[in-house]
Amino acid sequence: MYIWCTPSSEQVFKHTRQWPEDSTALTLHSARNMMVAGQVCLRDVETAFDITGIEVSGLPAAVTADAHLADYGVYNDGVPYPDIVSSKTAVHVPLHVAQSLWVCFRVGYDAPVGTHTVTVTVRTSLGDYGIDWKLTVYPVTLPEPKDSAFGHEYFLNPFGFFPKEPPPKVPPCEPFYTHLRYDEGWWALMAEFARTLKTLRVNSLHVPVMTLLSDGGSRRVSDTEWELKFDLFDQFVEHFLAHGSFRYVTIAAIIASVDGKRMQAIDENGGVSWLEIFTPDCEAWAKAFYGGIYKHFEEKGWLSMLQMRLQDEPHSTEFWKWAKDLCRVCMPGVVCGEPLDTHTISRELVGYCDQYIPRIEVYEEGKDYYLERQRAGEQVWCYSCCYPFEMGWMNKFIDLPPLYSRLMKWACFTHGIKGFLHWGFNHWGRGLYGMDPDARFKGDGFIVYPDAERNSLMLSARGLSTIEGLQDWELLNLLREKNPAAARAIARRVASGFTDLHATAREVEAARAEVLTLLS
Repeated sequence: MYIWCTPSSEQVFKHTRQWPEDSTALTLHSARNMMVAGQVCLRDVETAFDITGIEVSGLPAAVTADAHLADYGVYNDGVPYPDIVSSKTAVHVPLHVAQSLWVCFRVGYDAPVGTHTVTVTVRTSLGDYGIDWKLTVYPVTLPEPKDSAFGHEYFLNPFGFFPKEPPPKVPPCEPFYTHLRYDEGWWALMAEFARTLKTLRVNSLHVPVMTLLSDGGSRRVSDTEWELKFDLFDQFVEHFLAHGSFRYVTIAAIIASVDGKRMQAIDENGGVSWLEIFTPDCEAWAKAFYGGIYKHFEEKGWLSMLQMRLQDEPHSTEFWKWAKDLCRVCMPGVVCGEPLDTHTISRELVGYCDQYIPRIEVYEEGKDYYLERQRAGEQVWCYSCCYPFEMGWMNKFIDLPPLYSRLMKWACFTHGIKGFLHWGFNHWGRGLYGMDPDARFKGDGFIVYPDAERNSLMLSARGLSTIEGLQDWELLNLLREKNPAAARAIARRVASGFTDLHATAREVEAARAEVLTLLS
């Protein structure tokens, strides 16, 4: 049996072999209130075997651990990608095939400082294998996501797979959850959504508001008036606030993405329809919607959390500026920001946009411009979505190294970027970026996997790497307050930008240890 250990961000394929320098030795470096992970890899060249269980012993106080087998998704290139952080506890491993498993340690606020020996025991049909790792806990504490200076957001899809009424008697649609929207099982699953978002250090709750208003009984009552009912909206938001860790509540855009021209609106029957922008009907609705959101958030005491998205990836500015002008009147002082996929549009929104969110290659195209925006006191985030599709860029595709998801956050720190948005949290459907084997943008629409059997979610390797990167950002930010020159130098050495792909997983782990040592 060949057994070796690697950092969590390494990609271990079925055909991966042990390198001469690989061993079972692994040291994980952690602050308090942090999650760290590593991988155990097994491969046998004489016989197939079964993994039957994984146990972790020797944990210090206030540290917990859980283990996950790597599972695979096969796409149109025929490659089994090790992306699913599975909830399975056993697996058969064929001859000459490598199988990895992740062991994740959650280091609590009261974990004792120092280096601790923990034992990972993998039980197999060929015998049990015990591996000793070192877990070094430093006298440093990470903030909760809601207290972080870095914003992190995903576009949720909490409604698309859950009908309001029982469907016809056909097999349940993917991903095989059988809940109706708002039933007991659905609310329990939404609590899992919130807890997973907290694990992913997501602190911006992206709310698809129109479904909640429509399902909650809102309707148009006259040519210029709407009755907006927020009871269901409040239940949804409060449910996520109770189980997550959010600094922002972000209202999803209701203007048609890219070309604009139309805006979603509540009609007289309580449904959602479209109105043409620049018409009296649409202006009346927009004032009612923006004003109603503002007034309600003010009444709930949530105004400091409110952020607005107006029109996703606008390709002209007339509709976005129209909406922003209305927001200035109806919701004064509220941050309006947008994912921007062209640099031309970014430039045309000067004086309008409060939070620029250029896609990573758009940011690289206009770095000096975005530095000007930062110096002017405006917010600059970044995002990834489908493009740049070419090799040579960090991105979250399954067929790219998951390490890129971690390095993105180092690049953000290097450039003073204060937030990151990735559109796909759980868009599992068919198409270009879903779970379709023919998907062009493999995995871009989701960072978690459905676990219908447990009414839960499974992380991806890209999700684990994202967590590691966000934690690295927090450590660098703490070091910036103490030694800004050192923080900048280390970050630039690891990732000078979104095309800097040279760092290995072991080098990033060493850089984290260096930051933690300086902080100590």
